[in-house]
Amino acid sequence: MSGFAADWLALREPADRRARDAGLMRRASEWLAAAGQGATVVDLGCGTGSTLSAFEACRNRGGPTHRWRLLDNDPALLDAAAERARTLAAEAETRLVDLAIVDDIPLDEARLVTASALFDLASRDFITGLAERIVAGGAGLHAALSYDGSTSFLPDHPLDGIVVAGFNRHQLRPKGLGAGPSLGPGAARALAGELQGRGYLVELADSPWRLGPQDAALAIAHVEGMATAVAELGVLDPAELEAWRRMRVDGAERSETVVGHLDLLALPD
Repeated sequence: MSGFAADWLALREPADRRARDAGLMRRASEWLAAAGQGATVVDLGCGTGSTLSAFEACRNRGGPTHRWRLLDNDPALLDAAAERARTLAAEAETRLVDLAIVDDIPLDEARLVTASALFDLASRDFITGLAERIVAGGAGLHAALSYDGSTSFLPDHPLDGIVVAGFNRHQLRPKGLGAGPSLGPGAARALAGELQGRGYLVELADSPWRLGPQDAALAIAHVEGMATAVAELGVLDPAELEAWRRMRVDGAERSETVVGHLDLLALPD
């Protein structure tokens, strides 16, 4: 389940690539390689294939290749992911799947389950159900770029804290990935707890976006998204919120923004 336009995914991909924790990526790749030729990777909410691309860049070219099963609910994104797989000469199949129904996610034969920027959209029941299925199949999980609730700006603004708090509150609204409220900034740690409780070895690593003037377009899109979310809550005077938004947009090419994320690697003990 992506729910995101291809242009947004393309805009964020360079920052995502820089942010991914290299150590967890390497250990996930080693876990795959240890299974030998043709181990299956199931990528949830694959979008245009950024996770596949990141793993292919990390893979030892002399080592075994993998079979990718790319899942999303958007046919256009699946087409883009399939084209990327062809460009990378990666063995991949695409499937149109409603990820909200955990029991219907095709995890058969999975050695590793992957996802990027997905689990902060998920509810508690989705995360619990997915953890149960992953453990039952003995698969590993690499979950990258889950928003952790922290955003900071330089230069700062008196309303930064209120806007970030409002945005984080909005992140808890149901997003359709499971029933009930989304876990938002708490998702990565909740997922870690579910898997640790089932005997898995779990590592978490910081993977923040660090946006400078060269990332002004992404910084502006992020600010616009925050402002829209906070406006829906009505926790700030609209004129004050607009002044904050305008200051951030106008100063994007002279600013720095850090958006916190967490990467997770969970493997059977």
